[in-house]
Amino acid sequence: MDEQQTPTAGSPIYQETQAKNAKWLWLLIALIIIGALVFAFIRGIGPFAQFKGTATEEPTPSFVEEEFASPSPEATTEAELDKSEPKIRVLNGSGVAGLASSVKDYLEGEGYTISAVGNAPNYDFEQTVVRFKESFSKFQNILFSDLSDKYSVVVDNDNLEATDSADIEVIVGAK
Repeated sequence: MDEQQTPTAGSPIYQETQAKNAKWLWLLIALIIIGALVFAFIRGIGPFAQFKGTATEEPTPSFVEEEFASPSPEATTEAELDKSEPKIRVLNGSGVAGLASSVKDYLEGEGYTISAVGNAPNYDFEQTVVRFKESFSKFQNILFSDLSDKYSVVVDNDNLEATDSADIEVIVGAK
């Protein structure tokens, strides 16, 4: 008679296959978790939203419209100002995708330094609003002149805080 082998209690006949399957299952689970974390980081969602830099926790700025026809002659002349000196933050306040990025490209083409691009706290800005640190208000006329060719610009009377990372903030509006 043929003798059949019967597995004994310590026999590894099925255990080796199950161990291999368990290793692949754990590897698959680890890859899914890593993929989800990478996706969340790229999209700026969940705990990674703070690294995206798209939202600021500042309240909607109140502003008083102050329109300028042209820079005043007694102001600092454009030739004396270094446009690359102030760090400018450009925020999209219109809701039009890519508008802040196009303003960033335009201002960099004019010689300015852009430190950050993101979204405004809301998208109900009709006009482009510009805010300055008090020490950088000397750039008001030149920046207004550069932006007013393409945008309806108003200067906000509320200055940026001295501790703010940006020296000038441009919130791009719908016009």
